[in-house]
Amino acid sequence: MVPFRWAITSAGKIAADFAHAVRQLEGHEVVAVAARSEAAAREFCARHARGAAAYGGYEAMFRCDRHGADACYVATRPDSHRALCERLIARRVPTLCEKPLATSVDDVAALYAAAAASRTFLMEGVWTRCFPATAKARELLRGGAIGDVVAVQAEFGYAIANGCPDGVRGSAATGGMGRDIGVYLAEKALLAFDSRDYDLADARGVAVLGRGDGVDLTVAASARMVGRDPKRRGGVASLLWTGQCDTPEVCAVLGTAGSLRFAATHHTPRTLEVTTRTSRTASRTEVLDFPEPGDDGAHRWNYPGSISLQYEAASVARAVRAGAVEAPEWTHADSLAAHRIVERVRDQCYAPTADVDAAKPGDF
Repeated sequence: MVPFRWAITSAGKIAADFAHAVRQLEGHEVVAVAARSEAAAREFCARHARGAAAYGGYEAMFRCDRHGADACYVATRPDSHRALCERLIARRVPTLCEKPLATSVDDVAALYAAAAASRTFLMEGVWTRCFPATAKARELLRGGAIGDVVAVQAEFGYAIANGCPDGVRGSAATGGMGRDIGVYLAEKALLAFDSRDYDLADARGVAVLGRGDGVDLTVAASARMVGRDPKRRGGVASLLWTGQCDTPEVCAVLGTAGSLRFAATHHTPRTLEVTTRTSRTASRTEVLDFPEPGDDGAHRWNYPGSISLQYEAASVARAVRAGAVEAPEWTHADSLAAHRIVERVRDQCYAPTADVDAAKPGDF
Protein backbone atom coordinates (compact mmCIF):
# COMPACT_ATOMS: atom_id res chain seq x y z
CA MET A 1 0.00 0.00 0.00
CA VAL A 2 1.17 3.55 -0.75
CA PRO A 3 2.30 5.21 2.53
CA PHE A 4 0.06 7.81 4.14
CA ARG A 5 2.14 10.98 4.03
CA TRP A 6 2.13 13.64 6.74
CA ALA A 7 3.09 17.30 6.80
CA ILE A 8 3.75 18.84 10.22
CA THR A 9 3.18 22.47 11.10
CA SER A 10 5.47 23.24 14.07
CA ALA A 11 8.90 22.28 15.36
CA GLY A 12 7.82 21.95 18.99
CA LYS A 13 7.79 19.10 21.51
CA ILE A 14 4.45 17.50 20.67
CA ALA A 15 5.32 17.74 16.96
CA ALA A 16 8.54 15.82 17.67
CA ASP A 17 6.62 13.13 19.53
CA PHE A 18 4.10 12.88 16.70
CA ALA A 19 6.89 12.55 14.11
CA HIS A 20 8.49 9.66 15.99
CA ALA A 21 5.17 7.92 16.60
CA VAL A 22 4.37 8.14 12.88
CA ARG A 23 7.90 7.00 11.98
CA GLN A 24 7.20 3.73 13.80
CA LEU A 25 3.70 3.27 12.35
CA GLU A 26 3.66 0.95 9.37
CA GLY A 27 2.41 2.62 6.21
CA HIS A 28 2.95 6.21 7.43
CA GLU A 29 5.74 8.73 6.92
CA VAL A 30 6.48 12.43 7.47
CA VAL A 31 7.30 14.18 4.19
CA ALA A 32 7.25 17.89 5.10
CA VAL A 33 7.83 20.11 8.15
CA ALA A 34 7.21 23.84 8.46
CA ALA A 35 8.52 26.06 11.25
CA ARG A 36 8.74 29.81 11.74
CA SER A 37 12.24 29.69 10.25
CA GLU A 38 13.82 27.36 7.71
CA ALA A 39 16.72 26.75 10.09
CA ALA A 40 14.34 25.48 12.79
CA ALA A 41 12.56 23.28 10.26
CA ARG A 42 15.85 21.83 9.01
CA GLU A 43 17.02 21.10 12.54
CA PHE A 44 13.71 19.40 13.33
CA CYS A 45 13.94 17.24 10.21
CA ALA A 46 17.53 16.24 11.01
CA ARG A 47 16.51 15.11 14.50
CA HIS A 48 12.97 13.83 14.06
CA ALA A 49 11.97 13.43 10.39
CA ARG A 50 14.94 12.56 8.23
CA GLY A 51 14.25 12.94 4.55
CA ALA A 52 11.32 15.31 5.02
CA ALA A 53 11.30 18.64 3.18
CA ALA A 54 11.89 21.67 5.45
CA TYR A 55 10.01 24.95 5.00
CA GLY A 56 10.62 28.34 6.56
CA GLY A 57 7.17 29.72 7.31
CA TYR A 58 3.89 27.83 7.26
CA GLU A 59 2.58 29.43 4.10
CA ALA A 60 5.59 28.19 2.13
CA MET A 61 4.64 24.60 2.91
CA PHE A 62 0.93 25.18 2.36
CA ARG A 63 1.58 26.62 -1.13
CA CYS A 64 3.95 23.84 -2.16
CA ASP A 65 2.46 20.66 -3.58
CA ARG A 66 5.73 18.87 -4.30
CA HIS A 67 5.84 17.07 -0.94
CA GLY A 68 2.57 15.29 -1.74
CA ALA A 69 1.27 15.18 1.86
CA ASP A 70 -2.06 13.43 2.40
CA ALA A 71 -2.79 15.33 5.63
CA CYS A 72 -1.31 18.06 7.78
CA TYR A 73 -0.82 17.96 11.55
CA VAL A 74 -1.08 21.41 13.17
CA ALA A 75 0.80 21.62 16.48
CA THR A 76 1.38 25.33 16.99
CA ARG A 77 0.06 27.50 19.86
CA PRO A 78 -3.72 27.27 20.28
CA ASP A 79 -4.30 30.94 19.46
CA SER A 80 -2.88 30.30 15.97
CA HIS A 81 -4.97 27.21 15.24
CA ARG A 82 -8.00 28.86 13.65
CA ALA A 83 -6.00 30.90 11.13
CA LEU A 84 -3.78 27.97 10.13
CA CYS A 85 -6.69 25.54 9.83
CA GLU A 86 -8.63 28.03 7.72
CA ARG A 87 -5.73 28.27 5.29
CA LEU A 88 -5.46 24.49 5.05
CA ILE A 89 -9.20 24.03 4.61
CA ALA A 90 -9.20 26.67 1.86
CA ARG A 91 -6.70 24.44 0.03
CA ARG A 92 -8.77 21.35 0.89
CA VAL A 93 -5.92 19.76 2.83
CA PRO A 94 -7.11 17.13 5.35
CA THR A 95 -6.14 18.46 8.75
CA LEU A 96 -5.49 17.03 12.20
CA CYS A 97 -5.17 19.93 14.64
CA GLU A 98 -3.75 19.49 18.11
CA LYS A 99 -6.28 20.30 20.83
CA PRO A 100 -7.72 22.71 21.47
CA LEU A 101 -8.92 23.23 17.92
CA ALA A 102 -9.55 26.88 18.76
CA THR A 103 -9.94 29.11 21.80
CA SER A 104 -13.71 29.67 21.66
CA VAL A 105 -16.83 27.71 20.78
CA ASP A 106 -17.60 30.19 18.00
CA ASP A 107 -14.20 29.64 16.38
CA VAL A 108 -14.54 25.85 16.68
CA ALA A 109 -17.98 25.98 15.06
CA ALA A 110 -16.69 28.21 12.26
CA LEU A 111 -13.89 25.79 11.42
CA TYR A 112 -16.22 22.80 11.28
CA ALA A 113 -18.65 24.74 9.11
CA ALA A 114 -15.85 25.62 6.70
CA ALA A 115 -14.64 22.02 6.60
CA ALA A 116 -18.14 20.71 5.92
CA ALA A 117 -18.76 23.30 3.19
CA SER A 118 -15.57 22.33 1.35
CA ARG A 119 -15.88 18.60 2.12
CA THR A 120 -12.44 18.68 3.78
CA PHE A 121 -11.46 16.38 6.62
CA LEU A 122 -10.87 18.14 9.95
CA MET A 123 -10.25 16.54 13.34
CA GLU A 124 -9.37 17.97 16.73
CA GLY A 125 -6.52 15.95 18.22
CA VAL A 126 -8.27 14.50 21.26
CA TRP A 127 -6.16 11.38 20.87
CA THR A 128 -7.70 9.65 23.89
CA ARG A 129 -10.73 8.78 21.77
CA CYS A 130 -8.56 6.68 19.44
CA PHE A 131 -7.13 4.35 22.11
CA PRO A 132 -8.34 0.73 22.06
CA ALA A 133 -9.39 1.04 25.72
CA THR A 134 -11.65 3.98 24.87
CA ALA A 135 -13.15 2.12 21.91
CA LYS A 136 -13.88 -0.85 24.17
CA ALA A 137 -15.44 1.37 26.83
CA ARG A 138 -17.68 2.98 24.23
CA GLU A 139 -18.75 -0.44 22.98
CA LEU A 140 -19.59 -1.60 26.52
CA LEU A 141 -21.49 1.58 27.39
CA ARG A 142 -23.59 1.51 24.24
CA GLY A 143 -24.24 -2.19 24.81
CA GLY A 144 -25.63 -1.52 28.29
CA ALA A 145 -22.89 -3.38 30.15
CA ILE A 146 -23.34 -1.21 33.26
CA GLY A 147 -27.00 -0.33 32.75
CA ASP A 148 -28.09 3.27 32.39
CA VAL A 149 -25.30 5.75 33.09
CA VAL A 150 -25.98 7.88 36.16
CA ALA A 151 -22.75 9.78 36.76
CA VAL A 152 -19.14 10.35 35.73
CA GLN A 153 -16.34 11.24 38.13
CA ALA A 154 -12.96 12.30 36.73
CA GLU A 155 -9.93 14.42 37.58
CA PHE A 156 -6.71 15.46 35.86
CA GLY A 157 -3.91 17.59 37.23
CA TYR A 158 -0.24 18.49 36.89
CA ALA A 159 1.92 20.29 39.44
CA ILE A 160 3.03 23.21 37.27
CA ALA A 161 5.55 24.28 39.90
CA ASN A 162 7.42 21.00 39.34
CA GLY A 163 8.33 21.86 35.77
CA CYS A 164 5.18 21.09 33.79
CA PRO A 165 5.36 22.50 30.22
CA ASP A 166 4.21 26.12 29.93
CA GLY A 167 1.67 25.13 27.30
CA VAL A 168 -0.38 23.21 29.86
CA ARG A 169 -0.97 26.31 31.97
CA GLY A 170 -1.52 28.45 28.93
CA SER A 171 -2.92 31.95 29.15
CA ALA A 172 -6.18 33.76 28.65
CA ALA A 173 -5.29 34.00 24.94
CA THR A 174 -4.65 30.27 24.50
CA GLY A 175 -7.65 29.17 26.54
CA GLY A 176 -5.93 28.29 29.79
CA MET A 177 -6.00 24.91 31.46
CA GLY A 178 -9.63 24.26 30.62
CA ARG A 179 -8.81 24.11 26.92
CA ASP A 180 -5.65 22.07 27.46
CA ILE A 181 -6.64 19.42 30.01
CA GLY A 182 -10.25 20.24 30.86
CA VAL A 183 -11.18 18.94 27.43
CA TYR A 184 -10.01 15.45 28.49
CA LEU A 185 -12.58 15.52 31.28
CA ALA A 186 -15.33 16.80 28.99
CA GLU A 187 -14.38 13.92 26.68
CA LYS A 188 -15.08 11.44 29.47
CA ALA A 189 -18.46 13.04 30.19
CA LEU A 190 -19.33 12.71 26.50
CA LEU A 191 -18.07 9.14 26.37
CA ALA A 192 -20.65 8.28 29.02
CA PHE A 193 -23.35 10.61 27.70
CA ASP A 194 -22.86 10.26 23.94
CA SER A 195 -23.38 13.50 21.99
CA ARG A 196 -25.61 11.55 19.59
CA ASP A 197 -28.10 10.94 22.38
CA TYR A 198 -27.59 13.64 25.03
CA ASP A 199 -27.43 17.42 25.27
CA LEU A 200 -25.76 19.66 27.84
CA ALA A 201 -28.45 21.07 30.12
CA ASP A 202 -26.23 22.95 32.54
CA ALA A 203 -22.59 23.32 33.58
CA ARG A 204 -21.20 25.14 36.59
CA GLY A 205 -17.82 25.62 38.19
CA VAL A 206 -15.73 27.28 40.86
CA ALA A 207 -12.05 28.03 40.45
CA VAL A 208 -8.74 29.17 41.85
CA LEU A 209 -7.37 31.67 39.33
CA GLY A 210 -3.81 32.58 38.43
CA ARG A 211 -2.53 35.91 39.66
CA GLY A 212 -1.99 38.45 36.92
CA ASP A 213 -3.99 36.74 34.19
CA GLY A 214 -6.90 34.86 35.75
CA VAL A 215 -6.03 31.52 34.16
CA ASP A 216 -8.18 28.69 35.53
CA LEU A 217 -5.56 26.95 37.69
CA THR A 218 -7.93 24.70 39.63
CA VAL A 219 -11.54 24.12 38.63
CA ALA A 220 -14.24 21.98 40.18
CA ALA A 221 -16.95 21.64 37.56
CA SER A 222 -20.27 19.87 37.29
CA ALA A 223 -22.39 19.22 34.23
CA ARG A 224 -25.89 17.89 33.77
CA MET A 225 -26.74 15.96 30.62
CA VAL A 226 -30.27 15.26 29.39
CA GLY A 227 -31.39 12.67 26.87
CA ARG A 228 -33.07 13.71 23.64
CA ASP A 229 -35.26 10.62 23.97
CA PRO A 230 -37.55 10.90 27.04
CA LYS A 231 -36.59 7.31 27.88
CA ARG A 232 -33.03 8.48 28.54
CA ARG A 233 -33.03 10.21 31.90
CA GLY A 234 -29.53 11.60 31.60
CA GLY A 235 -27.17 12.19 34.50
CA VAL A 236 -24.34 14.28 35.89
CA ALA A 237 -20.57 14.64 35.59
CA SER A 238 -18.20 15.79 38.33
CA LEU A 239 -14.93 17.06 36.84
CA LEU A 240 -11.77 18.49 38.40
CA TRP A 241 -8.75 19.92 36.62
CA THR A 242 -5.77 21.59 38.25
CA GLY A 243 -2.26 22.88 37.75
CA GLN A 244 -1.52 23.07 41.46
CA CYS A 245 -0.89 19.38 42.17
CA ASP A 246 -0.42 16.03 40.51
CA THR A 247 -3.57 13.92 40.63
CA PRO A 248 -4.11 10.15 40.29
CA GLU A 249 -5.92 10.78 36.98
CA VAL A 250 -8.62 8.15 37.20
CA CYS A 251 -12.16 8.19 35.87
CA ALA A 252 -15.24 6.25 36.91
CA VAL A 253 -18.47 5.91 34.94
CA LEU A 254 -21.27 4.81 37.26
CA GLY A 255 -24.35 2.98 36.03
CA THR A 256 -27.45 1.33 37.39
CA ALA A 257 -25.92 -2.14 36.96
CA GLY A 258 -22.21 -1.51 37.51
CA SER A 259 -19.32 0.76 36.62
CA LEU A 260 -16.38 1.32 34.29
CA ARG A 261 -13.13 2.59 35.75
CA PHE A 262 -10.21 3.93 33.75
CA ALA A 263 -7.14 3.34 35.89
CA ALA A 264 -4.37 5.94 35.80
CA THR A 265 -3.79 7.59 33.46
CA HIS A 266 -7.19 8.00 31.82
CA HIS A 267 -6.09 10.35 29.03
CA THR A 268 -3.74 7.60 27.82
CA PRO A 269 -5.85 4.63 28.92
CA ARG A 270 -4.29 1.18 29.05
CA THR A 271 -6.41 -0.51 31.73
CA LEU A 272 -10.19 -0.68 31.96
CA GLU A 273 -11.97 -2.19 34.97
CA VAL A 274 -15.52 -3.38 34.31
CA THR A 275 -17.62 -4.04 37.41
CA THR A 276 -21.08 -5.58 37.31
CA ARG A 277 -23.27 -5.65 40.41
CA THR A 278 -25.79 -8.24 41.51
CA SER A 279 -26.56 -6.46 44.80
CA ARG A 280 -25.41 -3.51 46.90
CA THR A 281 -22.54 -5.58 48.30
CA ALA A 282 -21.95 -8.25 45.64
CA SER A 283 -20.07 -7.54 42.40
CA ARG A 284 -17.65 -8.96 39.88
CA THR A 285 -14.79 -7.04 38.28
CA GLU A 286 -13.03 -7.86 35.02
CA VAL A 287 -9.76 -6.09 34.24
CA LEU A 288 -9.01 -5.46 30.55
CA ASP A 289 -5.45 -4.52 29.57
CA PHE A 290 -4.45 -2.72 26.38
CA PRO A 291 -0.64 -2.55 26.03
CA GLU A 292 1.03 0.38 24.29
CA PRO A 293 2.36 -0.05 20.75
CA GLY A 294 5.95 -1.25 20.51
CA ASP A 295 8.63 1.43 20.76
CA ASP A 296 12.15 1.19 19.29
CA GLY A 297 13.54 3.49 22.01
CA ALA A 298 15.23 5.88 19.59
CA HIS A 299 13.37 8.95 20.87
CA ARG A 300 13.06 10.40 24.35
CA TRP A 301 9.38 11.24 24.57
CA ASN A 302 8.38 14.73 25.68
CA TYR A 303 4.95 13.63 26.88
CA PRO A 304 4.01 10.32 28.53
CA GLY A 305 2.47 7.72 26.23
CA SER A 306 3.16 9.62 23.00
CA ILE A 307 3.94 6.43 21.08
CA SER A 308 0.16 5.97 21.15
CA LEU A 309 -0.29 8.98 18.88
CA GLN A 310 -0.15 6.18 16.32
CA TYR A 311 -3.80 5.39 17.09
CA GLU A 312 -4.83 8.93 16.17
CA ALA A 313 -2.72 8.97 13.00
CA ALA A 314 -4.24 5.66 11.90
CA SER A 315 -7.75 7.00 12.56
CA VAL A 316 -7.09 10.04 10.37
CA ALA A 317 -5.72 7.88 7.55
CA ARG A 318 -8.77 5.60 7.60
CA ALA A 319 -11.17 8.52 7.46
CA VAL A 320 -9.28 10.44 4.76
CA ARG A 321 -8.98 7.37 2.55
CA ALA A 322 -12.72 6.79 2.97
CA GLY A 323 -13.45 10.37 1.83
CA ALA A 324 -14.95 11.37 5.19
CA VAL A 325 -14.90 14.89 6.66
CA GLU A 326 -14.64 13.66 10.25
CA ALA A 327 -13.43 10.65 12.23
CA PRO A 328 -16.01 8.55 14.09
CA GLU A 329 -13.82 8.41 17.20
CA TRP A 330 -14.11 12.18 17.80
CA THR A 331 -16.75 13.79 15.63
CA HIS A 332 -17.38 17.46 15.05
CA ALA A 333 -20.44 17.19 17.31
CA ASP A 334 -18.33 15.59 20.07
CA SER A 335 -15.74 18.33 19.84
CA LEU A 336 -18.30 21.14 19.89
CA ALA A 337 -20.07 19.60 22.87
CA ALA A 338 -16.78 19.37 24.80
CA HIS A 339 -15.91 22.99 24.07
CA ARG A 340 -19.37 24.09 25.20
CA ILE A 341 -18.87 22.37 28.55
CA VAL A 342 -15.43 23.89 29.10
CA GLU A 343 -16.44 27.35 27.90
CA ARG A 344 -19.59 27.51 30.00
CA VAL A 345 -17.60 26.57 33.10
CA ARG A 346 -14.74 28.96 32.32
CA ASP A 347 -17.12 31.85 31.67
CA GLN A 348 -18.33 31.50 35.25
CA CYS A 349 -14.81 31.27 36.66
CA TYR A 350 -12.76 33.60 34.51
CA ALA A 351 -11.69 37.01 35.85
CA PRO A 352 -10.39 39.63 33.38
CA THR A 353 -6.73 40.52 33.79
CA ALA A 354 -7.53 43.97 35.15
CA ASP A 355 -9.42 42.44 38.06
CA VAL A 356 -6.64 40.09 39.16
CA ASP A 357 -3.79 41.01 41.47
CA ALA A 358 -0.44 41.57 39.81
CA ALA A 359 1.70 38.45 39.71
CA LYS A 360 4.51 38.11 42.24
CA PRO A 361 7.76 36.11 41.91
CA GLY A 362 7.03 32.42 42.33
CA ASP A 363 3.30 32.83 41.70
CA PHE A 364 1.47 30.67 39.20
